[in-house]
Amino acid sequence: MKLKKAFNMAVCLCLLIGAVLILGFSFFTTIYYKMHQENDKPYYGRENIPLLVLFVGLSLLIFYLLKKKEVFKNKKVVPVGLLFCLLYCLMLIFSIRPLPVNDAELLDEIMRRFADGDYSALLKPGGYLYIWPFQLGYTLFGEMMNAVFGPGNYLAWNLVQLVSTFITMWLLNKICMECFDDPEICGIMSFLSMGALFFYNYVTVIYGDILSMAPQTLALYLMIRYLKTGEQRYGLGSGLSVSLAVMLKTNCEIAVIALIMILFINGIGNDDSKVKLKNRIIVAICMLVFVFGQKAYVNNHYMKVTGIAEIPKGSPSVSHIAMGLQDEGGLEPGWFNRYNYDVFDKNGYDTELTKKEATEEINRRLDLFIHHPFYAGKFFVRKFLSQWADPVCISTQNLDYVSRHHEVSPLGMSIVFGAGSTVISWVMNVFMTLCYLGVVVYLIEVLRKRHISDYEMLMLLLIFGGMVFHEFWEGSSRYAMRYYIYQLPFAACGLKVLLGIIYEYKLKKI
Repeated sequence: MKLKKAFNMAVCLCLLIGAVLILGFSFFTTIYYKMHQENDKPYYGRENIPLLVLFVGLSLLIFYLLKKKEVFKNKKVVPVGLLFCLLYCLMLIFSIRPLPVNDAELLDEIMRRFADGDYSALLKPGGYLYIWPFQLGYTLFGEMMNAVFGPGNYLAWNLVQLVSTFITMWLLNKICMECFDDPEICGIMSFLSMGALFFYNYVTVIYGDILSMAPQTLALYLMIRYLKTGEQRYGLGSGLSVSLAVMLKTNCEIAVIALIMILFINGIGNDDSKVKLKNRIIVAICMLVFVFGQKAYVNNHYMKVTGIAEIPKGSPSVSHIAMGLQDEGGLEPGWFNRYNYDVFDKNGYDTELTKKEATEEINRRLDLFIHHPFYAGKFFVRKFLSQWADPVCISTQNLDYVSRHHEVSPLGMSIVFGAGSTVISWVMNVFMTLCYLGVVVYLIEVLRKRHISDYEMLMLLLIFGGMVFHEFWEGSSRYAMRYYIYQLPFAACGLKVLLGIIYEYKLKKI
């Protein structure tokens, strides 16, 4: 029990340090993107501190007045945030009419060729899926989408992503209630969620990021229900859900690790646990069977239709790690610089030779970090902040990408390139300060009380895992987006504590 508590507090302390860094950095400096660029290059600008303080102060005042009138305790408040999510996403979809871009555009063309029996992208060395076979799960999903809605029906893709976004936010409200059992915190979260435009903006980006969020969030919710009730259907449902999420986006494997970890952490020193060790082991095994089973099914499907004996191994994962540790030629430390493409090409698309060279590159960089600790510290702090202190998570740049090659409505032009873009960016800027202010207060309270529930810990483990993983993997604030949104319940809890302190102070003054 002491080891469990020490582990939980260590994770919370690390998250607190990270949150303080992000809050401090975003108060004095902001990250923004220039339009009409070809790369996700973040720029750093001086924050307009007086304006930020004014808007954050006004936001807190509004939250304080709503708390004073006990508006947040009304269960009818929760649908307000969900309605905003729905309307905002619909506005983006119909005003911009987004098209697939970058990798999604390549995969869209590959899906069309697959339908015509052309599998060269998978069979030919240098083909996209020959290099990145992990995208086969998303490709199979895309083929099913095209079969149902027809190829090139991007409105259908956007509406499916809208459903995924809406379900994610709906489940996040349910997770918030499961964690805190407090309607007031859920009410605060509902209002706060109206500033999470960085997440809603991704409804326009046709790719696995948003599509995978609903099944991943469902897996988290079902696991919490399993730990609370001990009903196997919830545990098995969690495994099935996360396997679908992994099929659409392999980054969801971090969620698999968090889910399995919490299964066994929950049993440590918990005499009241409704889940027996035997049942935990069964659920963990089933979860792994579902995850690896869907991968085997996808691979077998494409081996059958192409007639090949095995799926190409592709570029090894160590090439991503090697790139994630580099500081040369990238947009930011550890960000994409084509190393993972180039090293595979240089080695004749031989996975083992590429793995050997990439491993040598990792050892070279680690040796440099060991002998130059100040440089190492600067590298990892800058990489961390470039991903996590970006209030828009590249979403404004992505709105540019998905709209630049076709005519959009005047409203869409304003949202992407005009005054609307400025307003949206500032909403996200203020939201980041409010969100991390709440998270910092929440984590301080957890460390002060030295207690946290296993349900909260599941979400924090996932966020912590995402932070650690992307310190070594390819960096991008697009990847941070999927973990950033999960901080909403904790930000809401922290804001409730903060508003309570302000309320008590006002009573004492009276």
